[in-house]
Amino acid sequence: MIARQIHDFGRVDEKGDAFEFVIEPPDAGACVFVAVVQTERGPRRTEIARVPAQIWGSVSAAAVKELTSEMGVDEREKRPPSLRVGLNRLSPLVGRELGVLLIALMEEGATERTDALLHAWRELAREERWWLYAKAAAPGQQRGSGWRRALFHALSETSETRVALTYEAQKKSSGNTNPKRSPKPQPQATTRNTLQTLPVQPQPRRRPSKGQPRGEAARPKASKNPPRTSPR
Repeated sequence: MIARQIHDFGRVDEKGDAFEFVIEPPDAGACVFVAVVQTERGPRRTEIARVPAQIWGSVSAAAVKELTSEMGVDEREKRPPSLRVGLNRLSPLVGRELGVLLIALMEEGATERTDALLHAWRELAREERWWLYAKAAAPGQQRGSGWRRALFHALSETSETRVALTYEAQKKSSGNTNPKRSPKPQPQATTRNTLQTLPVQPQPRRRPSKGQPRGEAARPKASKNPPRTSPR
């Protein structure tokens, strides 16, 4: 039996967790995406997605370009990473990103909406892809139902739906189950409202002199001497 040659997509820990992506030629079979988790009894492999090789061939160039552009300096070698025909290994973070796209591509109807799925996947941030992978690849999730089907619909439909999916991811991660309400627009401040909110400055009161009625405190005192007139 001839062993497959292993190709690493960027830097991958040989003894740590990783993903294996077996790519077949476009006219032969399917491409298989497997998660490899290291345990005390040895590596445990779990198949995550199986995509027709023809579909992968139509998105491979754009997908590799997107993954490469998002990788940090410590995740890649000097040479640009690539995915080749055969056995490819990916790091856990990069593998989760690719896994979201492959899970969506294996759903029914993906052949007709390949471009839309690819475009929507490229619009997601890395953190959003990691979170969506954790949901769609969780134990019990199957093709055609649950998070996997919801992911396909969200990525293949309108941009408004994709925004709703992103908010759902943020809501679930924060543990908030109540629907988020959009903030109500604040009315613009008017002159009347501004005046009502300003503090009223108290006016100083003049104390009446002794023997003067209080009501006459504000009245000016009349001069005792009559006005002088110039002689004619």
